[in-house]
Amino acid sequence: MKHETPISFRIKMNSPNGREILYSNTFEICQGCPEVGKLSIDGNTIKKEVFGGPLLYENGFIYVPCFKRKWFNSGFYLTKIDIFTLEFVIISDMYQIIDLIKIEDNAIFFYNNLEQSNIVKIPLK
Repeated sequence: MKHETPISFRIKMNSPNGREILYSNTFEICQGCPEVGKLSIDGNTIKKEVFGGPLLYENGFIYVPCFKRKWFNSGFYLTKIDIFTLEFVIISDMYQIIDLIKIEDNAIFFYNNLEQSNIVKIPLK
């Protein structure tokens, strides 16, 4: 598959351990902007949040951008979701875009703009 972006990513996939990960009710934040939607694992929806893509998987966790609309500022937070318990935690500050690249050396790397000109590195705990 070609490189996934926040505008074009898979809406259905399986984790290495066979769990189905599915985006539903997807929509563009605004025309030409990233898509977001409800996220479920094996049919269980993750809270009442909306998530973007693409996502990354490692050791029973998925790392995925979570979109938050606020009064004066909206954006994405990187979240870590346990695919077994469905618990999630926010692990980054807010960014206008989170375009995940890879997990390497106990850190996650992503672009923080659609032009893919700036890479952010966040250590994983």
